[in-house]
Amino acid sequence: MAKVTFIVDGEFMRKRIISLKAFYFDGQGIRRHCLSHLGPGDTLSRILFYDALPFTGKGEHPLSGPVDFSQTPLIARKQQFLQSLRVTPEISLRLGRSAWQAGQWQLDSTRLGELMAGEIGVSDIESGDIYPDIRQKGVDMRLGLDIAGIAYRHQADKLVLVANDADYVPAVKLLREEGIKVVLDPLWTRAAEDLREHVDYVCNRLPRPQHSGSSHGAHVFDDPKEYDPFAPSEERNPDEEKN
Repeated sequence: MAKVTFIVDGEFMRKRIISLKAFYFDGQGIRRHCLSHLGPGDTLSRILFYDALPFTGKGEHPLSGPVDFSQTPLIARKQQFLQSLRVTPEISLRLGRSAWQAGQWQLDSTRLGELMAGEIGVSDIESGDIYPDIRQKGVDMRLGLDIAGIAYRHQADKLVLVANDADYVPAVKLLREEGIKVVLDPLWTRAAEDLREHVDYVCNRLPRPQHSGSSHGAHVFDDPKEYDPFAPSEERNPDEEKN
């Protein structure tokens, strides 16, 4: 019987699931997706979900004036989402904080490109095109410590990583050195090459989305390490069965 732990990059998963419109993104939806990875004999140990508390400070928008981030609809939605995780069985929240980078504002990349190309002028920029440079802090540290604990205490037989960033490579290498099998679920994105190299296999459990011509612009990447543990044995790659 294999104990399976999930490490979920919350910001990555949120953007991808919403982009694909794959399921309603809340605690129960996330748990159902994780359970879809479990095969016969697997048991769910825990789902570790990494995110950050929303920024609730105040600032001065370059165009629209004073703004209180604690009163924006985004904050209410984020708090509701985090609460859905807190009440979902077998999900553990790992929360960092959100910090405003020196009170800086950023221009939407699409509008910036149009501005640089001369397609629009400064007077065409609207308040909604400018957003604060808010970043997560403390999330990576929590994730690294958790993975080290899982590895050294052998708290799992298999770990499923829902992410696609190369920052996870050192953690993945440590897990494998300690005999823990690592599965990558990149949600049909192109994961970093060195991350794909160091996992045991790739397994996308979402229904395969349409290609980039679809209405929601989903991009699909086929990975040579893609492996479906639920497919009939004759359909599997025999070389992968040895790993």
